[in-house]
Amino acid sequence: MRQFFTLGFWLSLLALVGLTAALLAITRDDGAADDLLPDVGIPALPEEREIDLIGMVFLAQADSGFSIVDGRTTGNLQIRVDGFRYMNVMAGTPGENRCAELSELARCAVAADLLGEAVLWFSIVPLSPRNLVELPGPSGLREGNRLQLTNGWIVDRAEIVERDCEEDTAGLTDLIDRFGADATTVFSLDEQQVVRVTCATADATEGSVPPGGTVQTVVPAVPAVPTPTVAPEPTSVATSVAP
Repeated sequence: MRQFFTLGFWLSLLALVGLTAALLAITRDDGAADDLLPDVGIPALPEEREIDLIGMVFLAQADSGFSIVDGRTTGNLQIRVDGFRYMNVMAGTPGENRCAELSELARCAVAADLLGEAVLWFSIVPLSPRNLVELPGPSGLREGNRLQLTNGWIVDRAEIVERDCEEDTAGLTDLIDRFGADATTVFSLDEQQVVRVTCATADATEGSVPPGGTVQTVVPAVPAVPTPTVAPEPTSVATSVAP
């Protein structure tokens, strides 16, 4: 019992209390320092999306009042990809519209992440002449002749991709490392793959898809476009005359 009241015991206890107080003070100081640090935002990386189809929007029909709000459709949208295929985008489907001429015939293209025939996500983009779609620059190579873009899309590419740069590049990987962030990726609807990557020039290419990964949440409504009707051709009926 005498050992409890020894001077060494009380000195040890006092030292422990002092150490605890010092740790608490350091912790409070660190918190105050953190409050003084500027809030530096770290930009989020674009979400990766496996693009299964990029096709022409030959004709678009939408529900009355159709729009895209907060990245989702408010109604049904049917896209005629060609003379035989239709893409049905149901209400509530995530997507975006980057093409201001969706109500015009064959002025836009649609890129879609599909599960069978179901549309998981879509993006409507401008269509350039010769059935070409200009997309953001490449950011990396993927297996199976796939190419990742700076907006997170992963698309098919040709075995040999044409490189259009003022400076010489040793290959597609060299182009990506040096110029990919500001380059333009050209996708051919006819070949269904990336055929060319063009390095940035002084003048921006009109009609190309912006490199950002997001768009405004509210997109102009798509007016309902009636399906063109074709009048039946007159038919001739052969008649026989009795002799």
